[in-house]
Amino acid sequence: MGPIVADANRRFELSKALLDRAKRTADNDLQRSLAEMAITSAFSCLEGMLTHVFEHFVESTAFDIFEQSVMQEKSIRFVCGRPSLTDQRFHSIEDRLQFLFWRFSGQEFDKNKTWWPHFSSAVGFRNEIMHPKAPSATTVDDAERSLSAIVSAIDDLMMVVFRKRWPKAKRGLTSSLSI
Repeated sequence: MGPIVADANRRFELSKALLDRAKRTADNDLQRSLAEMAITSAFSCLEGMLTHVFEHFVESTAFDIFEQSVMQEKSIRFVCGRPSLTDQRFHSIEDRLQFLFWRFSGQEFDKNKTWWPHFSSAVGFRNEIMHPKAPSATTVDDAERSLSAIVSAIDDLMMVVFRKRWPKAKRGLTSSLSI
């Protein structure tokens, strides 16, 4: 296990502990804050796992320039007629996740996966937390569904890319930390 995976795993353990702590508090503001922190920490874990997958294949010649642009988050420019990777270009987490499923399964991403609707909602919660336009209404139940969806997404992704389950998925949302 590389350092990015170890760090991602640590962040997911923290997100589960934050969720557990949110469940144990009666203070509504603290509960909402802990639920929000659990979601953002879980997404940080997912971002780390995506980075791990992309970095694993960075030296591979099996990916064309367009696929490399997604994996390296670079834009494509033509230099003397030849496509080259240049400036940073970010893609949404949903697009990067769907790309990896498509690339490694050879099939269009199946939005009927059981975890996808909750994952899609989790992205919405994350966006509301990170780019607030109104007061947060995130609940502990929202956080729990979000974390469950992220566990399933990462586990499914690891299975598609590496043909191995994500070890953290075995424990589900049971935390090994206490806050």
